[in-house]
Amino acid sequence: MNGQSDDELVVGFQKGDERCFNELVYRYKNMLYQYIMVMVRDEGAAGDIFQEVFLNFYRRIQDYRPEGKLKSYLFTAARNRILNYFRDQDKLVSLDDTDEEGNSYWHDELPGNDPQPLEGLERAELAQRIRNASLRLPPAQREAIYLKQYMTFKEASELLNRPLGTVLADHHRGIRKMQKMLQNEA
Repeated sequence: MNGQSDDELVVGFQKGDERCFNELVYRYKNMLYQYIMVMVRDEGAAGDIFQEVFLNFYRRIQDYRPEGKLKSYLFTAARNRILNYFRDQDKLVSLDDTDEEGNSYWHDELPGNDPQPLEGLERAELAQRIRNASLRLPPAQREAIYLKQYMTFKEASELLNRPLGTVLADHHRGIRKMQKMLQNEA
């Protein structure tokens, strides 16, 4: 199943093969959950939104037309649920990157099999500084930077329903702000 395209898996699931749906969830679980988590900053809400996205996709699979745009479809569904979450909760996006107990929402990645432990620690510290800087960005810039990891600017523009130039500008400004933040910390 790993060699099948998203569209082939959708068609397989439409024909009743549950393994195809499971493979689609597996393919998108990390990037989609991380996107949701970056935006809502609440693990419980992120899990709920993630489940809602796939549950809705599961229920409406027969209506979905495989046209090579599943990633955009899932991210759009997630973004709509994120916006609903904030509207329903009457919340503002928090720039705090920890929960009440001081635990980071980010999954720290410590290098394995690194012959130079200090270099690995320095890389982990730099990664944490970059994450902290990204959290201080306005939500539109943070979202543009995050989405660029998984899609083209054009796809992000379509997903966000913003002009391509606006998404490019948000990305560029966000990167520049992060660079300044990191330089000021040094």
